[in-house]
Amino acid sequence: MIIIMGVSGTGKTSLGKHLSQEMDWPFYDADDFHPDANLEKMASGHALDDSDRTDWLLALNTLTKEVSSAVVACSALKESYRKLLTDNLDRAFYFVYLRGTYDQIYNRMIEREGHIMPVSLLQSQFDTLEEPLNALTVSVELNPQEIIERIMNTLKPSCDFGLIGLGVMGKSLCRNLINNNVKLAMYNRHIDAVEERVAEEFKKEFQLNTAKAFDNLGLFVESLNTPRKIMLMVSAGPAIDRVVEDLIPLLNAGDIIIDAGNSHYSDTKRRMEFLKQQNIQFIGTGVSGGEEGALKGPSIMPGGDPDAYAEVKPFLEVISARDKNGLPCCTYIGIGGSGHFV
Repeated sequence: MIIIMGVSGTGKTSLGKHLSQEMDWPFYDADDFHPDANLEKMASGHALDDSDRTDWLLALNTLTKEVSSAVVACSALKESYRKLLTDNLDRAFYFVYLRGTYDQIYNRMIEREGHIMPVSLLQSQFDTLEEPLNALTVSVELNPQEIIERIMNTLKPSCDFGLIGLGVMGKSLCRNLINNNVKLAMYNRHIDAVEERVAEEFKKEFQLNTAKAFDNLGLFVESLNTPRKIMLMVSAGPAIDRVVEDLIPLLNAGDIIIDAGNSHYSDTKRRMEFLKQQNIQFIGTGVSGGEEGALKGPSIMPGGDPDAYAEVKPFLEVISARDKNGLPCCTYIGIGGSGHFV
């Protein structure tokens, strides 16, 4: 789901139609879903308020759940609107924000005819606008084809390994992977006013320019080449199950989840058996060495299906410590939860 957003007059509809043709996806213009009362209010020169927009956004949310893929043009001016629009959406969604100055947009609007939004309401749009923090931002000065190329390049999978959970150990393992030239995607959950843009700030702090940073799980998954290899650095227990549950609808058969936390081996075995029914592989691995080991080279003890281990072996070996003979301190332990048992 690609959502083209911005104030009225930025060219959302025009770009959305071009993009839908490029991707062979249906296109929906949010303006077509306004109730008559909203249309009459705007036509009379009065700006919509939050209560006017709620039912409209809920109708669009229902639409996005009913179609498999789509391009949607919607102003989505506030963060709260964007949350309503994408609430409980079980697939990746991506915002493209068309940014322009007031004068740029004003000059565009006075040249168009028959639009539901009069130019007199443009200032109210800018007053309402909360620029998105997690979106592809492009200038309205670019032509549609240039913007489409940027969108396609951004969405194209380019990472070979993903890591979820940017606590102390997760951050150290990310730096280790990047130092060993792994094309990495990093994700940390988004909680308003508690955990916001964690991955992006971490990337900036350590200048991890080759990594991709996300706080949108769907986009994180879509950035990974298949079969996807995703390491979890999440607290042992129910938190692992919650992350796995969130991942399942986003993954394909043959993708691999690696639990590198301190899970009990019986939980690992249970998760492995459950995910096998979903055609998803699960590796449970012990990681020893603490924060310093995670950064400079830990001892790694993976267990699970041997074919799945063969897929992740190069990534685990490259970040592990080395013994006195220069060999990686990483070895396949065995089936089931044996890695976490050891």
